[in-house]
This record gives sequence, structure tokens and C-alpha cells, in this order.
Amino acid sequence: MSDARLSASVQQLIEFLRPTGSDFWVKKLDEVLTELRSGNRANEAATKLEGMFGGMGSLNDLYFCETNRNLPNGQNEKEFNERFSQLMDQTFAELRLRRRSVITRLYWAYLTWRHRGELPPRIKKTFR
Repeated sequence: MSDARLSASVQQLIEFLRPTGSDFWVKKLDEVLTELRSGNRANEAATKLEGMFGGMGSLNDLYFCETNRNLPNGQNEKEFNERFSQLMDQTFAELRLRRRSVITRLYWAYLTWRHRGELPPRIKKTFR
């Protein structure tokens, strides 16, 4: 079964992070992407990616602003961080929905709607 959706989400996240100077995360995500695309290490790649969403120093901790010197020139801090949050939510969802049925994807969409306004699943996971 293909990991195309997850690979596409990871690729979008990499491209988003490149101009921020987040070289560590770009490198780590690029390694995951390479493994996902190779097929024979896709499960290991998914496990690595899962680990990047929790704990201190995780992807969840990134915040882009002038003070951190990681906000690309000409970008609005609030809008840039909102876009990052959207990409993170999308990538986490694709990770959790990896190789799942259409019914499971629909159920995820329903739960996302039902729990709108709450912390996203990628954050809730951290507190378990």
C-alpha cells in the first residue's frame, strides 16, 4: 500500500521549513521522506516521524518570529505560524491515517469537526 499522502505532507512541511533556517528539522524530515519513498523502510520512517511530534524539543515546539530569527523576511508572524500549524496537523493526520480505509478517514474528519476549537490531536498526543 502506498504512502503517497504521507509523503506529500512531509514534502510540504520540508518546503515550508527550508526558508526558516530549521536545518535540523529539514534534514530529519528529508530522511523520513527518503525512507517513506523507498518502501522497504516505510514503517521505520513512520515510527521516526511519530517521535517528532511529542516531548520537549519536538516539531510541536517550533514557533516562528523575529525574536527567534526564524521568520522569513516579509512574512506575517501570525499567518506564518497558522500555516505551520495547519501543515503539522495535516502531516500528523496522514501519519495516523496511514494505510487506513476511507471509512476511517471519514471518521477522522467527523471527529475533527466534532472537537473543533480543542487542542489538535498532535498536541493531545503529547499529554497522554
